[in-house]
Amino acid sequence: MKPGDLVKRKKAESGHEGDLGLFIGFRKSQNYEYAEVMWFEHSAPSGDRVSSCQISLLEVVNEKR
Repeated sequence: MKPGDLVKRKKAESGHEGDLGLFIGFRKSQNYEYAEVMWFEHSAPSGDRVSSCQISLLEVVNEKR
């Protein structure tokens, strides 16, 4: 996963499963690394367009067909 990739949320308790977003980059807080994503279809709980997400819950969308 690299900045600028189109990503899809694999699963979510929030009902946002399958949502698409733009991967911004990785962030680290102490020993925990997470992804920052700008979601197209919703905002983060804070109201921001960019939110953090567990890396394992994302997959890169392959546009080669």
